[in-house]
This record gives sequence, C-alpha cells and structure tokens, in this order.
Amino acid sequence: MKTVLFRLHGGPEVLEYTDFPAPKPNAGEALIRLHAASLNRMDVLVRNGWPGLKLELPHINGADGAGEIAGLAEDDTQFKVGDRVAINANLGCGQCEYCHNGQDNLCRNWHLLGETVRGTYAEYICLPICQLYKLPSDFDFHASSAAALVYQTAWHSMVKRGKVKAGKQWQLSARAVA
Repeated sequence: MKTVLFRLHGGPEVLEYTDFPAPKPNAGEALIRLHAASLNRMDVLVRNGWPGLKLELPHINGADGAGEIAGLAEDDTQFKVGDRVAINANLGCGQCEYCHNGQDNLCRNWHLLGETVRGTYAEYICLPICQLYKLPSDFDFHASSAAALVYQTAWHSMVKRGKVKAGKQWQLSARAVA
C-alpha cells in the first residue's frame, strides 16, 4: 500500500510517500480503505519530535480519517464490507473499568491513533470495530475526517466535564469567554 511516513523527526522534508506493508485485521478488527485523512496539530508535533513520546519508526501520522470497510477478520453483525465509516482515534484497551464505563480517555493503556501508534496517512488501516462510526451514504468523507477528533474533544469537554444537558440554559461570564 502507499503511505506517507517519516523515519526521523523533523520538518515536512522528512515525510516520504512510499510503499509499506498493508495491514491484516485481527479478531475484532476491520480493515478500512481510507478515502480521507486530515492534518491535525498533533501530527505536526509528533513529526517534529515530541519530548518523551516513544513511537515505532518509521511512523505513519494521522489521527483523523474516514473510508469504507474493505475486510473483516470475522463476521460482524454491526458492519459489513463496503460500509462507510469514520474513525474514533481514542484507542482504549476495551477491557479496563474505564473503557467499560465509556471513559476510554482514562484507560491505563490508552493510545491516540497517529501519535503512539501508526495512523491514517495510508491507503489502509486496521482498527477495532468499536472504534468505528457508520457514516450516512451522503456524508462527505473529507468533512467526516476533519471533524472526528475535534468533535470528540469538544463533546467530552461540554458533556462529560461541563455536564451540559438538553434543555438547560447556559450563561457565560465575560471571564469564561476571555
């Protein structure tokens, strides 16, 4: 498969468009043929060399992406080959108490796609089925890939931390907006 990767940290000049082995899905995973991937600020930080971040080189950036399911390791009742999907880049272990309670961002074995594990700047990626959201047939892949991680960050901040609920009115102070 074709991918954009880097073998050492630095500016845009370290990026290579090259061949890389295509992944194969394990049990509970889907092979996604990516149609769109978005540049996130985190991608630049990782490529430049984030102090203390350990990653396998060569590294493939990209937290954000959308595409279609190209293969499944096993039959799944939720997805089928050809389904259009957006990616949840927050990778919890799926087994700890935090993951079971919908708090995968607190998982003790948490990863962010494209940060500590290879990401979406490739033709294909394998991900756990629980990391995929179905897309309507008329929803643009590019819009989906650009919105996924920033939407999750905003949703978590407002709903989980801010406890925003439907029907509740909110007032912002000048201090909160500044």
